[in-house]
Amino acid sequence: MAGRVVAGLRAHRAAHPQRPLERLTEREREVLAGLGSGLSNAEIAGRLHLVEGTVKAHVSAVLGKLGARKRVEAAIAAYEAGLVARGPGPR
Repeated sequence: MAGRVVAGLRAHRAAHPQRPLERLTEREREVLAGLGSGLSNAEIAGRLHLVEGTVKAHVSAVLGKLGARKRVEAAIAAYEAGLVARGPGPR
């Protein structure tokens, strides 16, 4: 399933070559980095010293600006943009 999501995201990006990461505010980039790290809204809120409702609003804004339908699509965008370092992988 993840392969289909990645393939769909790549196809979408090919059809829409300019990804609007530049349109994100600094705070939205921080939230996007949290999404890319697999954090929940509550975890992102804790790290950024925000209330969870504010994080939800930022997540919605990020998804809209990226044209993403799901958090995983935004997480992939964060990884591909270099906002998230690759983890150590399976052990």
